[in-house]
Amino acid sequence: VNLMSEFLQIRSNGQITLPAQTRRKAKISEGDLLEAIVEEDGSIRLVPKLAVDRALAEKYQLNDIAWAVKQKGKKK
Repeated sequence: VNLMSEFLQIRSNGQITLPAQTRRKAKISEGDLLEAIVEEDGSIRLVPKLAVDRALAEKYQLNDIAWAVKQKGKKK
């Protein structure tokens, strides 16, 4: 396992800067979303997330519901 450790300083407004090497290794760039998960022991895990267009997500949800209703109506 190739782990990398960096020390980050929290600025007065609560911001931190991820060093370029860390961003490259995590394959994240400006504008990307990160989910901050605070573990029970107080450690913080940052997880990259993809943004999904709300209209597109709703369309897929409606398609899923339509498919489920169709499946329920089929005879076994």
